[in-house]
Amino acid sequence: MKRLFVAIGLPQDVQKKLLDFQRELKSFAKNVKWARVKNIHLTLKFFGNVEEERISGLASALHTISAASFPIHVKGCGFFPDSRRPNVFWAGVMGTGLSPLQQKVEDVTSQLGFEREKRSFNPHLTLARLRDSRGLQSLVQEAQRQKDVALSEFVASHFSLYESILRPQGAQYEVIETVSLS
Repeated sequence: MKRLFVAIGLPQDVQKKLLDFQRELKSFAKNVKWARVKNIHLTLKFFGNVEEERISGLASALHTISAASFPIHVKGCGFFPDSRRPNVFWAGVMGTGLSPLQQKVEDVTSQLGFEREKRSFNPHLTLARLRDSRGLQSLVQEAQRQKDVALSEFVASHFSLYESILRPQGAQYEVIETVSLS
């Protein structure tokens, strides 16, 4: 079994801008587990544990997706589920091709027997996980001030099937297959 997901990876210049943004905000909160910037990605579909014999079929199915490359804007920040009970601190992402691409991933993978996501697609980049809501008021206030900040933009030219390897020092993500967008 391998723990898999499909995501759009981020170019290094976008990673650098997110790292700068994280550094800017670190002084506003203590009980925060900041995401390692090299691990930040835009998830299109999370599968969980998948039998190894299904992986090649999954990779082949993803290659049947036809979509054009499109711009993605990284803008704004916020919390899941909300700022009163924050568990995740995120950066927002927008792109006209994002929802159609995510829907195509859902469509081809459901044909292989993978369950469709029941929640609506809410594209974001996880910047931090919040262990405890105590002491986060300063971060919530600063996030409110920066809720519309334009952080970066890039062109999504491909997406990838990743394996998530859980290690004591944190998750490590390895690309299994990459699919180019035309």
